[in-house]
Order: sequence, then structure tokens, then C-alpha cells
Amino acid sequence: MTELAQNFTQKEIVHRFIDRNRMPLSLGLSFLLQISVLLFWFTPQVTFDDLDELVEEVAFIDSLSIEEPADSASDDGDFEMTEKKKEDPRIAKAQDVIVSGATSPVDLSPGIRPEYTSAAKSAGITGTITLEVVIAETGEVLRVRVMGKTLGYGLEDAAIATFMKKRFQPSILNGKALTVKVLVPVRYTLN
Repeated sequence: MTELAQNFTQKEIVHRFIDRNRMPLSLGLSFLLQISVLLFWFTPQVTFDDLDELVEEVAFIDSLSIEEPADSASDDGDFEMTEKKKEDPRIAKAQDVIVSGATSPVDLSPGIRPEYTSAAKSAGITGTITLEVVIAETGEVLRVRVMGKTLGYGLEDAAIATFMKKRFQPSILNGKALTVKVLVPVRYTLN
């Protein structure tokens, strides 16, 4: 009988513990359940049947070399070799104007404005694109690229081409010119 009484008291202790800590236990159990669902959901299914094919494909791609005979002209199905344009090393060292505390670069060619393409006009496209412009310590534009959303219809290309032609008075920090990157919004509106 004492053994039955001990079991009853142990069960009673467990029930009291659960009753007193119902909220933390529920939250903990819910957390563990959510984590396990996420782990199973986002874990890719691994099959080892395709592993040999994958190894062969990787080995093939690793050793791939395309050679084109020098005397033949390429048609639509052939690859054309193009030179890869090396990026100016100053671009990697460009600092953000706001973060560095330097003066903002001044546009020395404000009359040069991006073209509003006829396709965009006829489609009624309006909006703003944001360009990241990297300006060298000499005032020349090193790189222009679109950041965020795009409008299409050739508007981004027109803005990039325009800003590549511009000249700037460089940013100054402690009396020294430096290469910076700035974000420039370009707004296209129809009158």
C-alpha cells in the first residue's frame, strides 16, 4: 500500500508542477514544435542516387574549356570570346559620403540629364530609380549601377549612360580628396 501511496504522491507532484508552470511549459513546447517544423521544412531532401551524376557534372564543368577556331566566324549557336573588363581598384576603396563625414561631391555638369526614352513615354512610365555612383578623387565617375527597383523601358540604361559622362568636384575629408560612393535618385515624371 505504501508503494501505491508513493506513486500517487509522485503523480500528484507532477500534476502540481504542470499546473503551476502551465504557461512556460506551453510556450517551450510550442517553441520546440515550431523549430522542428522549420528544420524539417527547410531541410532539403538528400538522395544519394544522383550523387554520382552530380560529381560527374562538377568534374566536367571544372575542366571545361571552350576553344573556337581562329578562322571561323561565330553564328547564333557558337560562343563568342569577350574580354572581361577589369574593375578599377579604387571602387573597392570607395567610402560612403555620409558615413565618412566627407563633403558631398558637386555635380559640375548639371545640364546633362538622363533621356526619357520614347518607349517609356508612350507607356506612361513614371517613378524614381536610385543609382549608386562611385566618384573618384579626380572627379571622374568610376561606376554607376542601379540599386533597388527598376522601371524598365531603357530608363536605367539611359540614366547610367548619362552619369558615366558627368564630372564632379570630388569629396573632401580633412583637406584631402577621396573616392566616394553616393546614392542619387533619378525621378522620371511626365508633364
